[in-house]
Amino acid sequence: MTQEISRHSAAAPTPALITLGRLIERLIALFLASLLALMVVAITWQVVSRYILSTPSVYSEEFLRFSLIWLGLIAAGYCFLGSRHMSLPLLLDMLPPRPQRVLNLINSELSLVFGAILIWGGSTSFVANSRMRTPMTQIPMGWLQSVVIICGVMILVAELIRILRLLDRLPADPARPASTNPATLANLLVATGIVCVCGAGIITLWQSDWMAVNVRNALELTSTIVLFTTFVVFLIIGSPIAIGLAFAGVLTLGLQIDLDIMIPTVGETMFNGLDSFGFLALPFFILAGNIMNATGLARRLIDFAMLIGGRIPGSLWQTNVLANMLFGTLSGSGIASATAIGGIINPVAREKGYNMAMSTAVNAASAPSGMLIPPSGALIVYSLITGGSASIIALFMAGYLPGLIMGLSVMLVAYWYAKKHGYEAESTRPTRGEAFRLFLRAAPSLLLVVIVISGILGGAFTAIEGSGIAVVYSLLLALIYKGLNAQKLFEILRDTSIVTGSILFLIAASTMMSWSMTYASIPETVRVLMTSVSDNKIVILLMINVILLIVGVFMDMSPAMLIFTPIFYPIVTELGVDPVHFGVILIYNLALGLVTPPVGTVLFVSCSISGEPIAKVIGPLLPIFALQTAGLLVITFVPAISLAIPRLFGL
Repeated sequence: MTQEISRHSAAAPTPALITLGRLIERLIALFLASLLALMVVAITWQVVSRYILSTPSVYSEEFLRFSLIWLGLIAAGYCFLGSRHMSLPLLLDMLPPRPQRVLNLINSELSLVFGAILIWGGSTSFVANSRMRTPMTQIPMGWLQSVVIICGVMILVAELIRILRLLDRLPADPARPASTNPATLANLLVATGIVCVCGAGIITLWQSDWMAVNVRNALELTSTIVLFTTFVVFLIIGSPIAIGLAFAGVLTLGLQIDLDIMIPTVGETMFNGLDSFGFLALPFFILAGNIMNATGLARRLIDFAMLIGGRIPGSLWQTNVLANMLFGTLSGSGIASATAIGGIINPVAREKGYNMAMSTAVNAASAPSGMLIPPSGALIVYSLITGGSASIIALFMAGYLPGLIMGLSVMLVAYWYAKKHGYEAESTRPTRGEAFRLFLRAAPSLLLVVIVISGILGGAFTAIEGSGIAVVYSLLLALIYKGLNAQKLFEILRDTSIVTGSILFLIAASTMMSWSMTYASIPETVRVLMTSVSDNKIVILLMINVILLIVGVFMDMSPAMLIFTPIFYPIVTELGVDPVHFGVILIYNLALGLVTPPVGTVLFVSCSISGEPIAKVIGPLLPIFALQTAGLLVITFVPAISLAIPRLFGL
C-alpha cells in the first residue's frame, strides 16, 4: 500500500508538467509567428521606403538581419522540442527495442552536451560583447547574442523531457501513470557510460603524442579523416544532422586548437554564420509558397495543366507532371508538390483504373523538378554558400531548362508506359471558352513568378526584396480568394518558421564544419585525391556526379549542399566550370536523391498519399530514374543548357 501511494505521488506532477510544456510550446510558436509577421512588415516597408519614398531605411535592414538570427535559433530550439530536426534513423530502425532505447538515450545526451556548449558559448559572448552596440539601433551585441543561450536552454529542456519519456517517467499521455522500470534506469546508465567513455577517449587521443605526430606530419589528411569519420558516426547512430555537423567541425578544429579554448566560441560562430542579409530570401519565399498552398492553388493549376496533359496518352500522369512543375515553382518544395498534387490526382487515377504504382512513381519523380525552376530555395542556399559567386538571379534563370528536362523525362516514360498498356488521352476536350476560363483561374497565381523574376531581372528590386514582394502578393491573392483566416495564417507563419529554423540551424552548425575545412585545407586535400585519379575535367565531373548521387541516397538536400559545396566548388572552378553551371549540376543530383530510398523523403510522401508500398513503386521508378540520370549527364557536359538563358540576359 505504501509503495502504491509513493508511486502515485511521484506520478502526480506529470499532467501539470505536460500542460506547462504544451503552454510553453504554444507561447514559443506565437513568438515565432509574430516575429515572422513583423519581418514581413519590415521588408515591405524597406521596399516602399526605397522605391516609393526614395529614402532607404537602414533601421529595417538591421532589424531584419538580427530578427532572422533570432527566428532561426529560437525555431531550431522549438524543433528540438518536437523532434523535428533532420536525422537518418537507419541503425535505429534495425535495432531491437532495448538497444534502440539505449541509442536514443545516447543521442539525447549528445544533444544535451551540445545544448550545454551553446549555453557556455552564448554566456561567454554575452559578457564579451555587452559593450559593443549595433550601428543603427545601438542595441548591445551581447543582448542580441543571448539568443544562443536561449537556444541552448531549449535544447537542454527538450532533451531532458525526451530522456524522461524514454525512461517512462514522463509519458506523452497524462492519463497513463508514470512507471519505474529498473531496466530503463539501467539503459540510462549504459548510455551515460558509453558517452562518458567515448568523450574521455577522444580527449585522451586528441592530447596524445601519436595524434600530435599525425597532425604535424599530415594535417590535411588527418583532419579529413577525423571530419568525415565523426560526421558519418553521428549520421549512422541517428543524431540530428546539425549536431553531427557541429561536432565534426569542433573535433576537427580541436586537432589544432585546444578544445577548452575553442568550445566557448561555438555559439558566437553559429550566430555569425547566420548574420547574412541574403538569407532573408529563404523564409520569405517559403512563406509565399505556403500562403499560395492555402488558397486552393493546386486545384487551379491541375485544371490548367489538364489543358496540355489531357491531349497526351496517360493524360492524368502527364497532368501530374505538369502540375508538379507549375506548383513547384511557387512552393519550392518537392514534398509540398508531391503532397498537394498527388493528393488530388491519386483518387482520380484510382477511379479511372490507372496503375497506382506507376502513378506514385510519376508523382514522386516529377515533384522535385520545381526545386530547379525558380524561385527556388535550394538555388538561394547554394548562392549564399558560394559567397554570391553564383548570383541568385543567374541561378534562377539557369534552372529553367534543367527543371524542364527533369519533368520531361518523367513525361516520356509515362507516355511510353501509357502507349504500351493502353492508357489513352482524354476523349473530351474543353472548348476555347472553357480553356480560356481555366487559364484565367490559374493566371493570378502564375503571375507571382512573372512579377518576381522580371522584377529582379529588370533591376526593379533585389532577390531579397523580391521575396518580400512575393509574400505581399500571395497575401493579397489569399484575401481575394478568401482562402485565409486568422487561425490558418497563424499556422502558416508557425510552420514556415519551423521549416526555416530547421534549415538555418543546419547552416549555422555547418559553419563549424566549413571553418574546420578551411582551416585544415580539406578541399585542397580532396582535390589532390581526385586529381591523382585523373586531371581530366570530364572524369572529375563524372566522379562528382557519382559521389553526389550516392550521397543523395543517404542524405537530404540541405545538409548535403552544406557539406559538399565547399569541398567541390573550389575543385570545379579551378577546372573552369562556371559556378552557376555547377550549382545546377549539384541541385539536380541531390533532387534525384529525394526519390531514392532509404532517405527518399518525396518518395515516402508519395507512397503514403497513394497507399502503395515502396517495393511496388521501385519497378516503375527505375526507367524514369535512368532517363533523368541521362538528362543529368547531358546537363553536366553541355553547359549551354544551364547557361544559355543567363547569358541571354547578360547574367
